[in-house]
This record gives sequence, C-alpha cells and structure tokens, in this order.
Amino acid sequence: MTQPKYDGRNHPSSSGGDDKELYSRSDHQINTESFNHRHNTVRNERHPMPEQSAPSHPTKQKAKYSKKSRQQAYYAAAARARRDAVSAAVAQKRKKAFIRRLIAVTCVLALLVGVVTLISSSGIFDEDEPTFTQAEPYEKTELQVGLNGSSSAAPTPSEVSEEEESKMPKYEFTRSFTVNTDRLTDKQKNTLKKKLTSEFIVLYDMTSDEILYEKNGTKILYPASTTKILTAIVASKIITDPKKMITVGDEIELIGEDSSVAGLEQGMKLPFEALLDALLLPSGNDAAYTIAVNCARIYADDNSLSNEEAVTLFMELVNDCAKRLGAEDTHFVTPDGWHDESHYTTAENLARFAAYAKTVPIVKKACAKPYASWELDDGRILEWENSNKLILSGSELYSEYCDGMKTGFTDEAGSSVVASATVGGHTLIAVVMNGETLYTKYNDANYLFKEGFKANSLTYTYGFGEESEELYEEEDEDESESPDEEDPESDTESIDEEISVDSESPESIAENSEPVDTSEITSQTIEDSENSENSNESSAN
Repeated sequence: MTQPKYDGRNHPSSSGGDDKELYSRSDHQINTESFNHRHNTVRNERHPMPEQSAPSHPTKQKAKYSKKSRQQAYYAAAARARRDAVSAAVAQKRKKAFIRRLIAVTCVLALLVGVVTLISSSGIFDEDEPTFTQAEPYEKTELQVGLNGSSSAAPTPSEVSEEEESKMPKYEFTRSFTVNTDRLTDKQKNTLKKKLTSEFIVLYDMTSDEILYEKNGTKILYPASTTKILTAIVASKIITDPKKMITVGDEIELIGEDSSVAGLEQGMKLPFEALLDALLLPSGNDAAYTIAVNCARIYADDNSLSNEEAVTLFMELVNDCAKRLGAEDTHFVTPDGWHDESHYTTAENLARFAAYAKTVPIVKKACAKPYASWELDDGRILEWENSNKLILSGSELYSEYCDGMKTGFTDEAGSSVVASATVGGHTLIAVVMNGETLYTKYNDANYLFKEGFKANSLTYTYGFGEESEELYEEEDEDESESPDEEDPESDTESIDEEISVDSESPESIAENSEPVDTSEITSQTIEDSENSENSNESSAN
C-alpha cells in the first residue's frame, strides 16, 4: 500500500489554518500506524517472538552491557595470564629440583664407587679377623697425651750399645705351648663347645706344657687390664727389691677418664710390693703409670726423663719382653691396657705371659691375694680387694683351687679374665676374653678347669649359681646313664694319694656343692661359708 502524497495545496501548512493542519497530520499518522500494524502482524505470524518487556532506556542499557562484557573479557584474560605464569613457575621449580636430585645422586654414586674401589684395593675383607698395623719390635708408637704433650726422646733398646744391652732384663722361657686337644674326650669337647660363650679362649696345661683347648686362640684381640700381667713382669725384672720405696708423682695424671684406680695420691711413698698389689688387685691404672715411670728412670739411670719419655721407654721394654717370651702377635703402647688401636695381643700370647708370671714369685704372690692392706709412714692405711671373683671366698663363683691371675674390661675388649688353678700340684691356665657379660668369663673359666683337671684324673670344684648347678646336674645324670667309653676310670670313687686334695670323694663334693676342704676347716667355718653363700644369692636375686 502506497503512502498518499500531499502537494502544496493540500498540505496543511500551506493553508495557514490550524484546523486544516491538525486534520492533515492526523490522517497521515493514522495511515502510518495502520501500515505498521499490518506489517508487524504478518511478520509475527511468520516468525513468532517471545514476549518481553522493552527496556525503559534501550540505548543506555545497551551501552552498560557492552562495558560489562569488556570487563569480563579483561578479567578472564588476566586470570589466564596468572594461571600461565604460575604453571611456568611451578614447572621451572620442578626442573631445578630434578636437576639438584640428579646431581646429588650422581655425587653419591661417584662416592660409593670410590669407596668400593678403595676398599677392594686395600684388601680389608681378605681376612675374617680385624687387621692391625703391627709395629716393629722397637718401633716407637704414639702414647696417650701426657702432661706436656712433648714427644719422647728417651733411649730405646734398639739404640743402646752392646755394653748397655747386657743390663737389659733377661727372660728364660723355653715353653713350646704344643697344641694337644686330643687329651680331652669328644664328649668333653662337645660339653665345652655348648657351654662356653666367650669369643677368645685358651686352656693351657702348665704342667705338661700343652694347650688342651682353644677357641680363636691366635686371633688378634684387645687385652684391656690383662696387660698389667706383663707390666708386673717387666717391673719385677728392673726392681728386684720388694721393699724398695717408690714415691708417687704427677704421672698418675696420665690415666684415662673413668679409669679403675687404687687411690694413690701424689707424694705417697710405698714399697714396690705394695705397688704391685695396687696394680694387680684393684687393677689400679694409677699404679701402672707410677710403676712404669719409676722403672724407666731406674733402668735409664736418669731421673730427668719426663713422664712421657719414661712411659715410652718402659713400653719398649715391655714389647721386648713379649718378643722374648715368644709372643710374636703382641704390641702394647700403654702400661695399664687403656684402649688403643695399636694395643693388641692374642689369647695364646696372654697364656704365655701368665705362665711366665707364675715363675716370678712376687708377681705370683700378688695375683693370688684376695685382699691386701698396707699402712703408710704417715699412718694412712690402703686396703684393696681383688677384682677376680674366682679367688674371693665370699663369691658364689669362688674355688679354693684358683690362685690368680688378672681381670680386664673395656667397651672394646669386653669382659675378660686370665685365671690359674692348681690341684695336687697340677696347674692349669685359662684365658677367657670378651665374655658376653661381666660374669660369663668366670663361668667359662670354671667350666674349662673342671674339664681340664678331669682330663688329668683330678677333681676341680667351685661354688656356682643355680643355672650352672642345674646344667652340671643334668650332665652328671647323663654321665651316670651313659658313661664315657673312652674314660672307663672316670667313675671310680678314689684317686691316687699323690694328687688327692680332699678327704671326701669327688661324687660327694659334687652332690653337696661345697667348694671347701673339710679336712682343713672347722664346722663353724662351714656354717659361716653357708651363711655367706645364702646372703650372696639373695643379693644377686
């Protein structure tokens, strides 16, 4: 439908009248609205539109929506940028951490390869026993740090002339220490193998000069205070007068921390025999250094020797003594046995020292003393108890046949004892090193003596604890049910008069568990002994 055309004549504005103009405009408006209505109706019929209210301000609303969209797009872009930045930083951090781990692993592998190469080239694991650097017979070794820390310049045996060598201590020792384990029956060996728990063991028959039993007897070990047996031997060769007075000096400050001491003080004057008691009974390290320093100065005839120089010289004499006694696997650096990697020996070598010590009267006497008491010139009294429980009558491990010799203990060496026992003039020496507990060494020594004397048709008795008593009761029952065919005379009730040590039979002694000689003590003594054993058992429990 076409719009009406208006010319100038018909146009309301040309007539100049108000009514005419109103009429013309109204007609035009009506025509226009009618057209639009019909057009919209047809369009809506073809394409229906959802009903919605028109915005009150369409132009303003459109502008507001566009700005919000731009802000949202900006924020979304900023968030994506932040996420990308964080992801990049995390990736970079992980990369650096991975590189650091890779470098660390590479360094550790290189270090392990170097250590394995070094160990394989050094041959440390070629032997089962630990390796030690053994010094030459007269090679100087580093001692404990002394008072001044000065190095030793004292003359050594290797530097003395032939004339001076003539005054060196002499040691006559011709023992062969032949190994003859066949003297023990297979049953005895099995019994010892089952009961002995210490790591290093030697049972030496001093009368026949034979080793009856051994366990790691030639392997290197740390001797701890059993070193003092050799210290006492060398000292007795230099100071031959037991009554010679010795003054305690500042050398006692050379002892290690937490050492066992005899309570010596600087300025004390003691006879040499008392110093040996202080050395061997309470295992005094202060006595060891007093003896070492004074003996070295007497030997060198030089009182100006410093403590360190004197100790070094004395240890040279000690190592010389060890070599002369046939102890080729021994090297000592301290007179008291304080732990040092270069201070070592073997169980067989310790048996040699003990056997020789039994031939030195003053040393043999000191080792066998359960107690010692000495009064000084100033009225003070020094009293010591032997650390060896085998010779203390109040101990449940006591045996009347034990007569020495020396105990020892350090964390590295373990609990040890060098013991001796004599029955009917027949002497055995038991070296028991590195026991599992403090008292394991005593039980092992008693087991060794029991079987060793049995191999010589002798009876050895001792007081022992409940566990050991049960074990031996079971063993006695087994022997009664199935006697040993290799030793048919072991069940006899009497023994030869030359080796008899008790008026009672061995069977009665074993049943009563009384390690006392009833032919030499009174009934009152027996009662006291029983009371003492009962009190010890209650305290132990």
